[in-house]
Amino acid sequence: MRREKLPDWLTAARGIIAAAILGMIPLGPNALSQVIALLLLGWTTDMLDGRLARRYEKPPSWIGEHDFQFDMVMVLASTVYLVAVGLIPWWVGVPYLTLGLPLVLWIHHTREFIQFKAVAMGLAFPWVFVPFVVAYFHARPAAYAGLIWMLCALIADWKRFTGVVGDFLHGSGLVRR
Repeated sequence: MRREKLPDWLTAARGIIAAAILGMIPLGPNALSQVIALLLLGWTTDMLDGRLARRYEKPPSWIGEHDFQFDMVMVLASTVYLVAVGLIPWWVGVPYLTLGLPLVLWIHHTREFIQFKAVAMGLAFPWVFVPFVVAYFHARPAAYAGLIWMLCALIADWKRFTGVVGDFLHGSGLVRR
């Protein structure tokens, strides 16, 4: 495998991770620690793919251009898992998904990417953290692993984090560049 393909493989891995998370549904709430581990692996691939693409001076491929969508599929999978196994009440998760998913898809097709990204990030934001909050009550070591990972990620990639927040604020219209 050529090293220039590695960023695409890391991005695509989040799609595979999303499928693996959905595959944990039959195992029920007892698989929460494994779901958290898969999410941490997925977010690690997200940190690495862009860095490697820039390092290898790789022009974006179709997969690279859809990095954000792969992220959102992984978040969606973890949300579906939490609702399907009863760790989040269906009356919270189902309406959220029933209203949010069509809205995001409609915006994806009718607006600029930065606006789509801002709306998707706004709707997905709580669901990025909910698995770790739920883990605090049901799989505490996994929650602590997530907290340590998040702190390390912020330290290692602060510039990217502030860029993502800036994109969100710009796309949402809350801040003009």
